[in-house]
Amino acid sequence: MTRGSDLTPKQKRALEIIRKNPGIRPREFAKLMWPDSPRWRNMAKCGYGVHQGGGMYLAAGGFMGKLNKLGLIHLKGEMGLEKYYISGASV
Repeated sequence: MTRGSDLTPKQKRALEIIRKNPGIRPREFAKLMWPDSPRWRNMAKCGYGVHQGGGMYLAAGGFMGKLNKLGLIHLKGEMGLEKYYISGASV
């Protein structure tokens, strides 16, 4: 378990975003966490086409997954419909 003093500035910012937006999904988290990233202009394959900024959602999902493993946030929902919430341990 990570204590508040052991958190990186990026982790603290992420937890604040999730605290203010309970039930957030990776797409919305990415837009709030990295709004000015040049990666939003990258094109990514998605199904039968491409769309802009697709890699950002993957990065957000990975980052949120790490926070989940640390026990700082928790996941609710089924595959593809997951939403993230602050866990009681990080409050």
